[in-house]
Amino acid sequence: MLKPERINKIIDILEEKGSVNVKKLSDYFDVTMMTIRRDLDEIEARNMINRTHGGAVFNISQEKKNELPSLDRIDLMASEKARIAEKTSELLNSDEVVFLGSGTTTLYVARAIAGREDISIVTNSLIILNELALNGRMPLIGIGGLLRRSEFSMIGHSSVEMIKDMHIDKLIMGMRGVHPRFGLTSDNPQELITDKMLIEISDQVIIVADHTKIGHVAASRTAMIEDADMIVTTRIASKEMVETIRDRGVEVYLA
Repeated sequence: MLKPERINKIIDILEEKGSVNVKKLSDYFDVTMMTIRRDLDEIEARNMINRTHGGAVFNISQEKKNELPSLDRIDLMASEKARIAEKTSELLNSDEVVFLGSGTTTLYVARAIAGREDISIVTNSLIILNELALNGRMPLIGIGGLLRRSEFSMIGHSSVEMIKDMHIDKLIMGMRGVHPRFGLTSDNPQELITDKMLIEISDQVIIVADHTKIGHVAASRTAMIEDADMIVTTRIASKEMVETIRDRGVEVYLA
């Protein structure tokens, strides 16, 4: 296993268990304890863990994750995002125009559908645009606007002017919070005008969110929960929250 793959797997274990032990990781990966310590040093440099005697504990709260720039969140919840992306890809039909919003979970969706030629993709994410320009095969439209550097996304009035007359079959977007009562919420008010317009012009709205987003409430409400047609999350999301969201008439898929 290559070092980046091993580090991502260690992060997955930390997310699942909350802590790791150097000796157990050494045995699991069949590498030296010194190798594992160096891996943990790299993870610690990302402010994701606190080192302990003989191991480490996970140190990313929901609020801290939301503060991280987009590029630094790509490896967080990697296995969940991959499962969500695979499930979401199954919801896309031929000849549809699909808008991929900014964020790391939507980037995983882009990677999952990169080989398809039977759909068209519109996006305001520079990261997704780059991903599909290099590896995709489908028609690709990029949206301009004001650059939000932390997310590498284009937002604001210029973006709205470009998208307001478009027809979008399916909108796929991430949210900081997904709550049956408080709705779809985000942490950046600058995104609201763009996201609200996208929801308005799209036939179907698909929210992709790892389990930590289900039940979380962020600072700014983008839309009511009923404005989403589908939510794709994972089986470890709060069962109570999932059932309450379903009671509101929203389909929830568990990857």
